[in-house]
Amino acid sequence: MEYSAVSTSKGYSEQFVDVEGNTTVSKEEGTLGLKMFQALNYYITNSVSTGTPIDASIASSIAYNTGNGFLDLTGSGYDLSALSGADFSIMDRVASSRSNSEIEAAQANLELLFAKLEAASQSLGMTAEINQAGKLGNYLLDEQGIELAQVLQKSLIGAYQLDYIGNVLLTTGLSADNSTLVSSENFTALEHNWDVAYGMLTKKEIYLDGYTESQKGEVSEFGLGAYLWEYNKSGYPLIYPAFLRGRVAIVNNDLTEVEKQANIIKAEMEKALANAALGYLGKWRTADSDDRRAHAIAEGIGFIYSLRYATTFNADATFSDLILLNLVGSANGFWDLDAAKISAAETAIKAKFNIQ
Repeated sequence: MEYSAVSTSKGYSEQFVDVEGNTTVSKEEGTLGLKMFQALNYYITNSVSTGTPIDASIASSIAYNTGNGFLDLTGSGYDLSALSGADFSIMDRVASSRSNSEIEAAQANLELLFAKLEAASQSLGMTAEINQAGKLGNYLLDEQGIELAQVLQKSLIGAYQLDYIGNVLLTTGLSADNSTLVSSENFTALEHNWDVAYGMLTKKEIYLDGYTESQKGEVSEFGLGAYLWEYNKSGYPLIYPAFLRGRVAIVNNDLTEVEKQANIIKAEMEKALANAALGYLGKWRTADSDDRRAHAIAEGIGFIYSLRYATTFNADATFSDLILLNLVGSANGFWDLDAAKISAAETAIKAKFNIQ
């Protein structure tokens, strides 16, 4: 297949077809995984916005896709039967590139966040202050002033999206068979891994279709796909061409080119999360009220946690955890923050990711 045969102005699936003209792309598994993440986020954020306490067992059921799980999200607008009928879960894929002990630690961290969010949500009628969970402006904070819903969402961008796309599908997944078709399908295992990676990044056939340099499209991207656009302005235009060229290379069985394009995608995703972490640390500086500062730092915390999965830049849990400990590891967390702690976190991230 000629590389010139694909175009960034055309949809992903329509450009890869078999001799009968049927698409060889099946990215539904990836899209389903992305929707699972959105549905969990819906439960957490909708409960807070409506003043309904969080139930950690429901959040856990959604994350593990067990019990009622997604079926508890009536009114969310998602195809709940499709989500609950999937043969995998968010927790199956959290930190799945790592050792068993790291996987267990990541899952335990999410369970702890669910439990802490449930506890904090019992104080929705209170005003947040030192040692008191409650609302500050529109945000629900725990007793340390941490907006756990944002920490959870941004942590999953790294532990779920970045790790599974970058460190599984586009790393170990590149060794999948590319010589025979998957049983009853018209694609190889390697083609499928690549397509699932694309589907887990974006639901759009053309990534960021309708977006401009400064304006979001009519349907906003979610998670990693959105932050690539927002926090890596030089890198996000490389993503769709890399996915297309890499897919052509798979058709041609040119594994050197496949790996080259995968490395482009991984590096740009990781840069986006590093820049997002820096961006929210910066917003703590510029915010004009405590509620906005708390909101900004919670997003920053989640992104800093996510940096442990930035393997292109050799970041790891030790790197991430040390920054978080120095930033909000004191007894009063957010309430103890000062400019020196923010600066130390910024310096560490910039050094690791070669950001000037």
